[in-house]
Amino acid sequence: MSAGESVPVNKFNTERLAVYDWTPTVEHQAQRFELETALSGLLTVRVLEHLPPSLRPHPDLDGIARWIDARVAASDVLLVEEKDNGKLIGLMILSAEREDGAGLKVHIGYLLAEAAWGQGIATELVAGFVAAMKPFKPVQVIGGVDKGNPSSARVLQKAGFTADLDNSHPDLVFYVLVIE
Repeated sequence: MSAGESVPVNKFNTERLAVYDWTPTVEHQAQRFELETALSGLLTVRVLEHLPPSLRPHPDLDGIARWIDARVAASDVLLVEEKDNGKLIGLMILSAEREDGAGLKVHIGYLLAEAAWGQGIATELVAGFVAAMKPFKPVQVIGGVDKGNPSSARVLQKAGFTADLDNSHPDLVFYVLVIE
């Protein structure tokens, strides 16, 4: 199995969202500082509560900076902005691997600002990503959901994902969508 492969989709739009690779922002000193500041307000206790401890940054700017560095090393990250005003409202965290002789496996996660909850933004984001991945089929898209986060599970189910109970854990359910 080949891990650490880049996800082939690094930019897409939906009706309300502009979603794009954060690399240019992270590599530009002034833009990175603006991103760190925005994330310190976005990554609240409630936003992070269903993530594993390793994915929860310390809320100060140094903690956010270290968290960004760790994400750069481990994943592809897309910024999620409101299309009409350019306001950052979330992140999509992706990692890909390819099994020998098989299609691509993409693990997805997303974080949205509390102000974006309950508006269908997460559903739109995941559906937009799935649509953007269709040209790269076959692709298996996998999302892990903490059992205490039924809203996230519903988002994935609306996008066509099904629970993979055989590979899930007591506190974490994996959802899978195969794009063929």
